[in-house]
Amino acid sequence: MDNEYDGIIIGAGHNGMICAGYLAKAGFKMLIVERQLEIGGGLDSHEGARPGFWHNIHSNLHRGVPHLPWYKDLNLAEMGQEYIPLRIAVAMLTRDHRAILWYGTDAEKTAASIGRFSAKDGKTFLEVHKKYNQMAREVFFPEFYSPPVPWEKKKAILQKSKVGRDYLEWQPYSINDFFAHYFENDTVRGLFSFLSVIRGFETDSKGIGFIASAAIGSGVAPHMSKGSTHKMAHSLHKMVTKAGVDMVEAAPLERILMENGRAVGVKTTDGRVFRARRFVISSLNPNQTLLDFVGREHLTPEFAKKVENFKYSDTTPLFTLHLALNERLYWKAAEYDPDVNDAFYLVAGLEGLKDIEQLYREANAKRIPSGLQLIGGMPSQFDPSQVPAGKAAAYFWQVAPGNLCKEEGGRERWDKIRDEYTERCVKHLAHYATNLTKENIVAQFGMTPIDIERHLPNMHGGDIQVGELSEKQMIHNRPFPECSQYRTPVKGLYMCGSCMHPSGSITGGPGYNAANVICRDAGLDPWWKPIDPVAYWEKLAAEESAAVK
Repeated sequence: MDNEYDGIIIGAGHNGMICAGYLAKAGFKMLIVERQLEIGGGLDSHEGARPGFWHNIHSNLHRGVPHLPWYKDLNLAEMGQEYIPLRIAVAMLTRDHRAILWYGTDAEKTAASIGRFSAKDGKTFLEVHKKYNQMAREVFFPEFYSPPVPWEKKKAILQKSKVGRDYLEWQPYSINDFFAHYFENDTVRGLFSFLSVIRGFETDSKGIGFIASAAIGSGVAPHMSKGSTHKMAHSLHKMVTKAGVDMVEAAPLERILMENGRAVGVKTTDGRVFRARRFVISSLNPNQTLLDFVGREHLTPEFAKKVENFKYSDTTPLFTLHLALNERLYWKAAEYDPDVNDAFYLVAGLEGLKDIEQLYREANAKRIPSGLQLIGGMPSQFDPSQVPAGKAAAYFWQVAPGNLCKEEGGRERWDKIRDEYTERCVKHLAHYATNLTKENIVAQFGMTPIDIERHLPNMHGGDIQVGELSEKQMIHNRPFPECSQYRTPVKGLYMCGSCMHPSGSITGGPGYNAANVICRDAGLDPWWKPIDPVAYWEKLAAEESAAVK
């Protein structure tokens, strides 16, 4: 292995490997440095509770990944990656054992399910889906997979077309404003708002209402990685290896090497030094990258303060219940709608928007939520290879802040109450299942938000989105305006992790977008065809104008 490369990427999560794959194929000699022996970041699966039972520790449902540009460009299917499409994305179970179902690609069936709670809302869902479907495809998606366009420039272009104006219509408002405007039933409102919570958005934050319209317009397109979530990490590893990328695992970083104000390499804690001729790219969070590994002495005081003040979310950290089971769970609400037993995600404990509001108040106050609103499922139901024959594995998440307030006992309290909270989640879930009994449970364990941080320090306090998703930290403001184009004020240093637009989850967007910027900064035309949202939106406006004439 060499000790000098064109570029070095810190972190072998999916964004880091995607970025490395693009740049290696562009002709750069690349190295990835990973602190863990295990690659993949949030693409993480453990054989945890009992031999043969695989538990996907972080991500599970991957929305539309086989259709994303990087998946196709990097030939992940040829690396052996397979995805299982899921017919029903979500079933929200009420305490009286009714359910609302959101079908992955069938808006009519979703509307019919909503209609059993409110005929008006069922009809409205179809109307809203139809109204915003084109906007989701032609404005939201191109924006997701491109470096952010400055707000004023974007606004001026989008005002010229109908789909652009559909996007701008809800921009000043919050996600909850959108759902309250269109839907009358509190349970229906609660479902849509809760799904935004789990995605990480601050649903009461003004300035991001377009997220709600895009979500209804686009649908869900749910998929899961066959063979466990970690199989995707192996496919990405195979891809970067074939592209000629070198990788160093089990190599925690000591610092990013600086010379004359420029990032020129990295040093690991065991003393190894790797130099970068052109650039260093970090997939870590801003505090790790800029304060811990670059150092304050290389930043202006004003910028260092801004990094210090980067806000991590208290509403995206999750407590996770993992279950190894003798048989799959069945749900009492299946008597109301048999399709409940075929849903991937189950929501248990949410009755309406009031529950979301209470959850937000308590989580943002750094308190353990007084109620439980679990969301999870059984990947083994759709992929039996993840468990021993005839058995099942399940997981359920509960929003809970990692950094508890002093009155709650601080973050240290999680280690003391892990088992107690695990049992509380099991008892809560048993109300909704027909067969969650002691006899059916082979083993159970809980992971606290602090456990998540210990495993992935990038997720400060267990924040799975690596930074709050509010107007002040989204798109052209993520993580700060100075870094929103994936460049940092430090020469030669870029960022490509979930703290960047379009944020966390398995989207590949940060890695894809960063590769585009880095390639162009190096004076190369990308070998792939990156999305140019400005040109695309201008074309839409011109076509609309010509049609009117």
